[in-house]
Amino acid sequence: MVHVPFIGTITTKFAEQILTFGVLGVELFFVLSGFLIGNILIKTFMNTADFSFGEVRHFWVRRWFRTLPNYWLILTVNIVLYHYLHLADFEVNHLRGYFFLQNLWYPNFLQAFPEGWSLSVEEWFYLTLPVVIFLSAVIFKPTDKSKFLLRVFIGYLSVFLLTRFFNAFSPINGADPDEGLRKVVLFRLDAVMYGVLFAYFNFAKKQILDRIKNYLVVISIIAMVAIFYLLNKYDLIFGHQQGPALVFARNAFQYLIIPLFFSMCLPFASGITTIRSKFISKIIVHISKISYSMYLVHFSLVFRPFFSPSKETGFVNVILLYLLYLFIVFGLATLIYKFFESPVMKLRDRVGVKRRVQNIGGLGK
Repeated sequence: MVHVPFIGTITTKFAEQILTFGVLGVELFFVLSGFLIGNILIKTFMNTADFSFGEVRHFWVRRWFRTLPNYWLILTVNIVLYHYLHLADFEVNHLRGYFFLQNLWYPNFLQAFPEGWSLSVEEWFYLTLPVVIFLSAVIFKPTDKSKFLLRVFIGYLSVFLLTRFFNAFSPINGADPDEGLRKVVLFRLDAVMYGVLFAYFNFAKKQILDRIKNYLVVISIIAMVAIFYLLNKYDLIFGHQQGPALVFARNAFQYLIIPLFFSMCLPFASGITTIRSKFISKIIVHISKISYSMYLVHFSLVFRPFFSPSKETGFVNVILLYLLYLFIVFGLATLIYKFFESPVMKLRDRVGVKRRVQNIGGLGK
């Protein structure tokens, strides 16, 4: 038995099933992010005669304007809040979290922002992949840029698949498959690459992908239902008691299979361009705008400090508390987007325009 906030005392198995949805949600987030940002990188490389380090720097600046200010703001609020609420002691070590150093090859130590492990994976991916593309292009001087990109992507993917495979023989972070593997940057950088690969095929082999996208989405749905069943049946995310063969298979291949099957739904999803209901369309657009802020505030800033009742709660109160929680998250994310994130994005766009004008001026001279 385990106590879950708002719900009360329930079976551990049911609690783990709820948590499994969250785990799968993060994996879907990785491949979606890879697909969207991969499109930007691929088009930039393919449409630029000379993919210079300036293009890499420009990509970084745009990504950092998008992610860092919000992250630093909420991280600072969390650290201060947790210190004064006596939920976590302040440590100088926590300052490493401002540079995404909290979970490089070791378990995440940032108590005031534990969910930030996934953003750390994202940031290190976007830091390293453009550099790999740039350096590979300098060294090999490709004549067929499309084939070159595919080889770089497969090479990058293979490095981290092998890293996780060899780690499975003797896990450097011990037996914990969640904190010691799933949430560690070194073992997860390939997760975003599956989305990038499908972005590549959508760019280079779109006609073929359009013909098979319906089959791919059916395979994806069936596979994810089966994976959800197996994860819970064999306790593959949080369990420690399986036999050696199952433990090795889990550590080596589980986080290859999950994002790979999730990524198969991307070609179908990318083809959905219109929604008939204007009201629903507006809601979706607004949520897409505030989604990053929602991610930053939904757990450590709102849920953990304020929504952890220790006593049993009636069913009606459960519903009311969850509605209140969603209202606060949605409202707070909207305010952050309007008064902080949106102004930062406008500043980013102004900087970007100036850079383009300067480049054009330079070429004119």
